[in-house]
Amino acid sequence: MTFTHKVIHFIGIGGVSMGALSKLAQLEGAAVTGSDAGIAPGHDAGNIHTGIDLVIYNGAISDDNVELVHARKLGIETMGREQFLAHIEAGYKNRIAVAGSHGKSTTTAMIGAVLVAGGLEPTVHNGAHPNLVVGGKDYFVTEACEFKRSLLRLSPTVAVITNVDFDHVDCYRDLDDIKSTFDQFARKAQVVFRGDEVNTQELVRGLKLRVPGRHNYANAALAVAVGRHFGIQADTIKHALEGFGGISRRFETLGKIGDCDLITDYAHHPAEINALVQTAAGLYKRFLIVFQPHTYTRTAVLFDGFVHALGKCDCVLYRTFSAREKPLEGGAAGDLARALGRRSFARGDALRRYLVKVAFRYDAIILTGAGDLYKLFNN
Repeated sequence: MTFTHKVIHFIGIGGVSMGALSKLAQLEGAAVTGSDAGIAPGHDAGNIHTGIDLVIYNGAISDDNVELVHARKLGIETMGREQFLAHIEAGYKNRIAVAGSHGKSTTTAMIGAVLVAGGLEPTVHNGAHPNLVVGGKDYFVTEACEFKRSLLRLSPTVAVITNVDFDHVDCYRDLDDIKSTFDQFARKAQVVFRGDEVNTQELVRGLKLRVPGRHNYANAALAVAVGRHFGIQADTIKHALEGFGGISRRFETLGKIGDCDLITDYAHHPAEINALVQTAAGLYKRFLIVFQPHTYTRTAVLFDGFVHALGKCDCVLYRTFSAREKPLEGGAAGDLARALGRRSFARGDALRRYLVKVAFRYDAIILTGAGDLYKLFNN
């Protein structure tokens, strides 16, 4: 893609991936503008004018978005985030794309850290902060999202698949449908590393990670495999991974409520909650999980899994983060709360008052989900 004299507008520029892509566009010589529902003045048709050459939008932007509608009315070229990422990726010699149902953001960051330590100067694009490392043109590492099969737009030379699980139930029929999509993704690459095929125990032997949880050793094993593939010395790989401090919203400490640790995590699938509970139990004697379900469809389809995972710990529920969806019977936080016999909160201020009140009972309170719960104590 040619960026010379391009003026590119990003609808949803506040998104983690979109923000990184906008910076990469600027580095390629494009002038960039953007808007976001969470940034004043929000989406407005007035943001779109004939001086814009290209409009990029992410998966959260609906077809009736005022800016997208106006751009198409003016005949301005529009492009989805995943297609634009594919154009960016195509400009690099070695393209490492990290896919999987769980752990791909952390694995992407780990691989980036290993390649940086190895002196390969990679450019790294991620779906969590830090979301961008700017390097050279020889190595590009990116998280590859399976939502709406967007990962199939990429053309990796090295494909990494952390694991495969049933998720994005609004896009996939069943687990076999997801497996088929990941297999198609793998066939696009020259080299493939799969979490269920690498020898994790051998690859992480002697490794002592700063980031907690057994699942992170599985992520690290893939980073070791990729590092070895590119000829990085074992000691360099080990040093990079043992110095890796994690990424945002992955068992990230926000502060304290009295003597109680306040932690945020991104777990929003039953398998992820199981891993979170296991990790927390290894660090704290008394902890409270505050879970915000992410989308009604995921909650409804994976309902029994959520009940089983959350039933293992002390927890409360917070209103479902709807994202792009309308309410669905059986998919609300209240439905989970009733099945579990736990409390549910619809208002952030009420939940915050409750947590401050009960914090003395716990060593840690963990805010988890892919929605906006992590902002609860921002002010």
